[in-house]
Amino acid sequence: MAHKIKKRKPTKAAVSDPDLWLYILILLLCSGIVWMLVQKPKVREKPVQETVSDSQAFDPDQLLKALEQSFNLEAGSLAFKDAGGILRLEIPVNRSKMDLTYANLLVSHQFRSMKARQTEGKVDGSRQILGFSSGEQSYEVRLAYEVFDSDRQLGKKYLAIVIDDFGTVSGADLEQWLALPTQITFAIISTLKNSSQTMNLAHQQGRESLVHVPMEPIDYPQQNPGENPILVQMNQAQVEKVLLKHVNALPLCMGVNNHMGSLATSDDTIMGWVMDVLKKKNKGFLDSRTSNVSIAYQAAQKARIPAWRNDIFLDSPDITDQTLERKLEAIQTMSAGKNTVVAITHCHNLDKLTYLKKFLERAQSMGFTLIPLSQVGKNDITPII
Repeated sequence: MAHKIKKRKPTKAAVSDPDLWLYILILLLCSGIVWMLVQKPKVREKPVQETVSDSQAFDPDQLLKALEQSFNLEAGSLAFKDAGGILRLEIPVNRSKMDLTYANLLVSHQFRSMKARQTEGKVDGSRQILGFSSGEQSYEVRLAYEVFDSDRQLGKKYLAIVIDDFGTVSGADLEQWLALPTQITFAIISTLKNSSQTMNLAHQQGRESLVHVPMEPIDYPQQNPGENPILVQMNQAQVEKVLLKHVNALPLCMGVNNHMGSLATSDDTIMGWVMDVLKKKNKGFLDSRTSNVSIAYQAAQKARIPAWRNDIFLDSPDITDQTLERKLEAIQTMSAGKNTVVAITHCHNLDKLTYLKKFLERAQSMGFTLIPLSQVGKNDITPII
């Protein structure tokens, strides 16, 4: 007898797996939509930006303190004066430490660091005038070289003279040059036969001397500046090596000036490396200004080393009486705007010595007083403002 097979009713668990996962996914999506609808929307807060207006950022007292430090002035020596609603500031500039161009940069930097806006920049005679604004307030800064009030009243004028190219002169000829007033500075090329002797004799007299360092002229190599020149294609290590060789050869010299160098002294990078070395050696720099685009003086100021700048070559283009008169007239004109004129001449022959003696006699009769190069600018004092 055959048994009947009973069929089982399908259970819920028998639902196919794909259908089950589809139901779960739909359920999750619906739940998410409902949750989003019932949630209270949150307003994202903007981050608080620390924006400070110009008027809030600008602090006149802090600015004055910063400027006093930048110009090496006594605390409290600077103050704004109201000039018809414009706050005016007069800053005396020490010519031996910086020129008006560099002073201009220092002032502009300090104002801009406090969010002030520069509105004006002009030259007025021997002054530079800068305008700034912060908020509703306008400011005016006047830059001028320091003037020694008593010197101005007495009509005092100073002259610093440097004689270039020593190192070949010797014997009786050198003795004649050494007989010149000791306020006159000798610039000595380090690689020549009589260089060390000249330095030692000058030092014994109490005379200042410079290392006359050859540097690359514009028409190099057609024009040869001499042994071991500083060239613009050198890297920093090479510049340092060459300069130290010159400086260490004449250790009693108080600084350096350039021999030729119309190209090298116009290169900001090269001059920066030169001044770094001189700062380490505690030496100053005289910019001979063999080119009207030289930036050597400004580079020396930027490095915070003693800096001087030649105003005139006395023996160029020649040493005739006509040239002598033109040079005397030129320094007289220069002295109307500043107390001290710096001049360079050369020791190539005794005719130039005779010419220099005539120049000195005439210049002193015109009221000029000889001073050493290191004293340039130190006869000036800050006027009361």
